[in-house]
Amino acid sequence: MTQVTLTPDGMTELARRWFDYGPVMGPHERHRQPGSSQFGWLEGPQELEYVTTTLPPKKAFFPPRQVLFEFTLTDPPEIRGEWDDTPFTLVGVHPCDLVAIDALDEAYTTEPAEACWPAMRKRARIVGVDCMPDEYCFCTSMGTDRARHNADLFLTKIGRMYLAEVLTEAGAEMLEGVPVEEPTEDEIADAEQWREDKRERMTAKLDASVEEFADILERGGLREVWEEISQRCYSCGSCNTTCPACFCFGINDEFDIGLTAGRRVRSWDSCQLHDFALVAGGHNFRRMRWQRVKHRWHRKFLYLYRRFGRAYCTGCGRCSRSCTADINITDVSNQLIAHGRKS
Repeated sequence: MTQVTLTPDGMTELARRWFDYGPVMGPHERHRQPGSSQFGWLEGPQELEYVTTTLPPKKAFFPPRQVLFEFTLTDPPEIRGEWDDTPFTLVGVHPCDLVAIDALDEAYTTEPAEACWPAMRKRARIVGVDCMPDEYCFCTSMGTDRARHNADLFLTKIGRMYLAEVLTEAGAEMLEGVPVEEPTEDEIADAEQWREDKRERMTAKLDASVEEFADILERGGLREVWEEISQRCYSCGSCNTTCPACFCFGINDEFDIGLTAGRRVRSWDSCQLHDFALVAGGHNFRRMRWQRVKHRWHRKFLYLYRRFGRAYCTGCGRCSRSCTADINITDVSNQLIAHGRKS
């Protein structure tokens, strides 16, 4: 890994080169919704804001709604589908979201592998950026606060400048022709101080290791907590749809009004919705709300932890920020931990 510093002029030139390379997706303020930010396709560097977004950057590779192919019901029928191979740059990805992308890489490429995610991933260059937590972040508990997974270039703000970590050949190519400087010892120390300040500002945390938490969930005996939390839950799915590491989806065929053509569409889905576990014959495997709440925690901290050796929660806090019932993932998790230790 190589480290360089970027002056404001250097950052301006770097951003310009991102747009010369191809489309750029990054965090920006939502149009018509001041104060709310999202990852989206940018028209120019002036739109870029290094902020926490409501939806995660996984939408660059897994859009909330994606047309897989179009079809006609003619004789013979026709199916039309094309893969877009345009390279693009994903900018402003926080460490916790880098880990989430890495987790989805593993989930989607494990057999039986999914085709769309890898096709989108190979098109992208990723620029990470460090961040400061709010009251919902608990990335230190998940070990994701210093992650660099999959980033080609990673930026840490030091005063008016940025320390850039060059992590891949693609990251080095981004800096070709960009005015950079050799970092001083003080600048490297400032970047490290930023990371220490980040840890010290983290107020939310889990009261157990991920391994112990998985063991507590596996032992069970927590129905009292599940039922209590479910009394507050609206089953709206906001927690899943804002999660950077959730990867469930549904597929539907949409027909034109004449019923002679249509499209197959893949959309984000949520295990908290009532009909998620509904099967043919009308049986619902998780009909009760407390069962769906339990499944969410088991999915995040038990099932996938046992399968992949990692929790599918990165500590970003998006689910807590967006919850319409003000259910906080760290508060509930610590309630479960305390209950499980007593039993």
